[in-house]
Amino acid sequence: MVIQIGEVASRFIGLICISLMSVIIFTPLAFSADDIQFPLREKYPKIPTISHQELYRQLDSTVLVDVRSKYEFDILHIKNAINISISNAGFITRLMKIREKDLRAIVFYCNGITCVKSYKASDKAIKFGIKDVSTFDLGILGWTKAHPDAAVLLGESPVPLDKLIDNKLRQAHLLTPDDFVGAIGKNTMVIDIREHFQRDVIILTKITRVASSDKILGLVKKAKKDGLTLLIYDAVGKQTRWLQYLLEKEGLLEYYFMEGGLQGYLKADLPPSEYD
Repeated sequence: MVIQIGEVASRFIGLICISLMSVIIFTPLAFSADDIQFPLREKYPKIPTISHQELYRQLDSTVLVDVRSKYEFDILHIKNAINISISNAGFITRLMKIREKDLRAIVFYCNGITCVKSYKASDKAIKFGIKDVSTFDLGILGWTKAHPDAAVLLGESPVPLDKLIDNKLRQAHLLTPDDFVGAIGKNTMVIDIREHFQRDVIILTKITRVASSDKILGLVKKAKKDGLTLLIYDAVGKQTRWLQYLLEKEGLLEYYFMEGGLQGYLKADLPPSEYD
């Protein structure tokens, strides 16, 4: 039987299509960090790093340390991680106590590829003679997208990826410093969530309430009860990212953050307002 070239080509293309469909259907979607650049590795060339694939394989043989604040940790963290904030005065003391009892590798992590805390944690630990440490510099957000089964969001695991706040929702609740000040009125509550050591510059003194991110829940509930719009600012616009998860969980609709936080306000060089 003679098979025409066109028929052979048709069968070949068909086989390729079937193979591709099999890959699409049966291969689980995976998060890939291959194209992500890690800008801080050049600044800390001596700090060992670990990929999300390798960390996932070694979770049971690793002491995983989240070096962010307790508030950030409570919002979202890697499953079975422990929280030791690098800003805590007893950071090294706690690490040394862990090392005395546990010889497993220690891996530090924080928010993401531009978060320096995990690098500083490794650097500090190494300087104090603590061995076998490394940094997971993809951070918690990248980890959650890659391994939702090994992450915890507001006590829930696996993490439903549709509950992660995307840029669209984030942008919908950002106001420029000028618009932020313009939105202040009798039906608003303005809250400064900076930590006490960040309050070297004070703004909007006549209208602002002060509550660090881990103390804000009471004010959030009051604003919701009274039907007030929340206007919230932090130091540089990063703390509010985690607070947004809490506001969404509480079902608030009318809340806005100052873009860039206090630093954004200062850079905008706004004229004095009636609230200063």
